[in-house]
Amino acid sequence: MAPRLNLFATRNVLRHITQSSSSTAASRWNTTRASLGSLSSSTKQCLNAPQIRRQAYSSSSKQADQQQVPEEEQQPKGPSQDTLPDVSHEAAAMDKILSGKKCDGNAPGSPELEQGTPIDEILKRDKDALKYAPKVLRDQAKKGTRSFSTSARLFQQNVQQPAAENPGDASVEIVENMIMTATDQAIERNPGLKFDMPDRLAKTEHFKHRYDPVVEQFTKLMMEDGKLSLAQKNMEIILNHLRTSSPPKLDARRRLLTALPSPQLPLNPVVYLNILVDSVAPLIKIRQQKGLTGGGASVPMPVPLSVRQRRRTAIVWILSAADKRKDGQWAMRVANELTSVAEGRSGVWEKREQVHKIGVAGRTNLQLAARR
Repeated sequence: MAPRLNLFATRNVLRHITQSSSSTAASRWNTTRASLGSLSSSTKQCLNAPQIRRQAYSSSSKQADQQQVPEEEQQPKGPSQDTLPDVSHEAAAMDKILSGKKCDGNAPGSPELEQGTPIDEILKRDKDALKYAPKVLRDQAKKGTRSFSTSARLFQQNVQQPAAENPGDASVEIVENMIMTATDQAIERNPGLKFDMPDRLAKTEHFKHRYDPVVEQFTKLMMEDGKLSLAQKNMEIILNHLRTSSPPKLDARRRLLTALPSPQLPLNPVVYLNILVDSVAPLIKIRQQKGLTGGGASVPMPVPLSVRQRRRTAIVWILSAADKRKDGQWAMRVANELTSVAEGRSGVWEKREQVHKIGVAGRTNLQLAARR
């Protein structure tokens, strides 16, 4: 970018130039007058003539003054200061360079494609390079073609080519016979198939029911906002904790529904989880029913539960108790709550006992419901 022009500084410079030029002109005029004063009167008359006056101030005198000033020497131009050639001259120079070089059909080859020396020429000139060159380049330099093929052998005829080349090799014939025998046996067993058909899955083995029922129900009750994969990861952490934890110290008053000893429970975490859920699952639920005694008071009625309902109630109790813990991660809170259930220290046991106590007390209300 060109520098800006300062108008104030330029004004001072122009004023200095005009003053110096005017003083120079005045000194020249004084010198001329002094020389004219020393001349004779006749010479003054001649000088006052208009023609002489015109000649004194003509352009020829200026040209003579300019010729006396020495000319500046011309400096050599740099490589980037030369003028560019015309487009036609540049095209002619490129055509001269690329004349006779073809890279693809009739198209002229570019300098990039033609630069360098082919490897074949280097190997022909240098015998040591040919000696230590790869086998592919040595074969190509000798024969002109490669001695191997990189194409895949897709047909059996290509496999049988060594037998035709070496008819006396017994190992090749043995391998060929083994392949033919195995192919014939596969065709006899299953026409059109090379391998046997897979066995059909049993009716109990279904894709949607590939997990244990308790594990699947527990996982889906832990799920929040439809994030099943996150619930499955949490269930994996819980089962891993049950498997790696120490054997529980069983409480004699709150026994688990199993005949297995305590040290064998962590060996199978799925069975361990089933035992814990079934042990705290209530057998009944309490339903409040109005009008049985003839007034508006509600009467507790015990209602039996199915297996799935019992397990659901137990899992909900365990999850609500784990939510009140402060053990850090959600999966670890549930795992620690299950461990406390196994040792009889969880509040889920008290809930189960309370429900059973109310149900035993409300058995008499069943007769009132039967009468109505």
